[in-house]
Amino acid sequence: MGQVVLTNGVAIEKEAVAKNLKRIINQVYKLLPSREEGKNWEKPLETLIEEIAGMAKLIEGQDELFFLILCKMKGLFSLTKDSDMILYRRIILELLSLLN
Repeated sequence: MGQVVLTNGVAIEKEAVAKNLKRIINQVYKLLPSREEGKNWEKPLETLIEEIAGMAKLIEGQDELFFLILCKMKGLFSLTKDSDMILYRRIILELLSLLN
């Protein structure tokens, strides 16, 4: 499948990156039912933001994509009212698309 050379010079298999992205996608998807069920969705979102920010530092050439993803994720924190749920859901779906 090939390798990706990270900004620190370490080469890792593309499959490892793909597996990590799949795990992140699953975690983003879980934010929807967590919010709908009144569970804590903010702490998992904070963790995801840190992971994406870390990935952005390691993988060159994807600055615009990572910036857009991080902006959308940070914006979710402002959507706390019940009336915001439709927009929250739409942004989660957009994030899933971007991460794919």
